Amino acid sequence: MKSCDQKIINDSTGHDITFLWLLRLRWAILACQSFMVLAGIRIFHLQISLWLAFLVIGLGLISNIFLYHLPASKKIIPCWIPALVMFFDIMLMTILFFQVVSIYNPLSILYIIYIVLGALLLERSCSYALTAFTLTCYAIFFYFSDPVPIDQSILTASRHCIENPEILAVFNKQLDEYLSSHSYFMFFIFFLVALLIVYPVAQIKKTMEEQDEVLKELDEERMRNEKLASLATFAAGAAHEFSTPLSTIAIASGEMLYHFKKHGGDKNLIDDTRLIRDQVARCKEILFQMSADSGKLLGEPVDKFSIKELVNEVMALFNFENLQQVNFHNKIGNMQVLMPVRTLTRTIKELMKNAMDASEPGAPIELTCWKDSQFLYFEVQDHGTGMDENTLKRAMEPFYTSKEPGKGMGLGLYLARIMANRFGGDLYLTSAPSAGSTATLTFALKRIQADNSADS
Repeated sequence: MKSCDQKIINDSTGHDITFLWLLRLRWAILACQSFMVLAGIRIFHLQISLWLAFLVIGLGLISNIFLYHLPASKKIIPCWIPALVMFFDIMLMTILFFQVVSIYNPLSILYIIYIVLGALLLERSCSYALTAFTLTCYAIFFYFSDPVPIDQSILTASRHCIENPEILAVFNKQLDEYLSSHSYFMFFIFFLVALLIVYPVAQIKKTMEEQDEVLKELDEERMRNEKLASLATFAAGAAHEFSTPLSTIAIASGEMLYHFKKHGGDKNLIDDTRLIRDQVARCKEILFQMSADSGKLLGEPVDKFSIKELVNEVMALFNFENLQQVNFHNKIGNMQVLMPVRTLTRTIKELMKNAMDASEPGAPIELTCWKDSQFLYFEVQDHGTGMDENTLKRAMEPFYTSKEPGKGMGLGLYLARIMANRFGGDLYLTSAPSAGSTATLTFALKRIQADNSADS
């Protein structure tokens, strides 16, 4: 169930309909009810039970004063409180209507206000329940209330003016039939209007909430892409700025190592020189990794190659021990594709590396390639620790990683998905704790087949 805070819904104009706004509306309804009682007594001379009218309006006033202080004491207003308030108001209003108005009085249209508010502010099930309760209250009011709450002596005197008994009988019959048919027609119209309001409003509200969710996801995606673009700019700049000094250090350390070996230098100096050269190589690899992981290779042009050539490129990136873990299943033969080979190679390599990191040393990793009538599939399956539900949900978010610090940047799966999306596919993950994980990379055949060079 969705959590509800003080803000219940946000309408299309951007104004928040809040719980406090509902309480302000109750003040207006209570004022309207007070006016009905006064008008009934002073203007229409109705026989109204004052103590009952004051009790109903007083309960509304007391409850509204109490509810006004509720947001100050609670940071979160539960969903059921607005629903309970509306049910309570409809019950009080029905009691008051028995004293003040008739079924022909247009003030009974106040029921519609709560039907509309319920459709806007409440969950769908609560909204339908409120509508059913409102119609039930109106039906009770319709059935038990006095249809003509005026002085009956006036109607009796009018009938006495008709001396002919036959005419009087016809008059009474026609009057009763008219009042009966008119009242039933009003009830039918009220019932129909209530249904025509609550369902479309509920559907519009649902559509708006779905659109809000889509906009929220798009905004989050935009923010992630901006972060990724910033990282790509930083990585490209760092690689450019550091490449020259690192190359100079590498050359200098190489010459020093050659000199020490040739002239019999101190062993510690030779070891330190080797360490400098190795660390320089590591720095260059880190810069290249940052540049690649941040999306630089996504702009690589497409090239024609076979699946076997691709797999050979991927396998060449692993050492011999790691290759012993991999079981490759090629179910499409030597199919030719048109894709950015370097980016695809690194993408599959990252999926396999993730599988190896999640598995015990030497545990088998399954790499399977197949196709159907629409897509080409690369599936990487491990038998490692797996992921829990929360980790699986966030696994493809940029910069999210469950690895130790320094072991990964959290961009591999995110960029793999971007790569798949570029060619009409997607990345799918399935996993469970202690049951291993499966990553399935898909590409639309019409976008990657070698005889279709439309994509670039």
